[in-house]
Amino acid sequence: MNNNLNFLFGMYEPATDSVIVNTSENSFLVIRCKECNSCVIFEDTNDIVYLYRLAAEAPLTYAKLALKANGLQNYVDAMNWFN
Repeated sequence: MNNNLNFLFGMYEPATDSVIVNTSENSFLVIRCKECNSCVIFEDTNDIVYLYRLAAEAPLTYAKLALKANGLQNYVDAMNWFN
């Protein structure tokens, strides 16, 4: 994994359930949310809303967490701890 990715812009695309990130002038990264979210273990199945809200409201943060080992799992666990 290249840790030197420079995320310039990101957006959530609901039609494809993907986060699309511009990493350079002509380079894009597409992260399929369904695939990434399927790796997360939820205490309550409704907790998946944390990830969809993150993808929609902060797509660059979602992308960075999705690329880290256990990043999305740690995010959901933290949200459960705070709530």
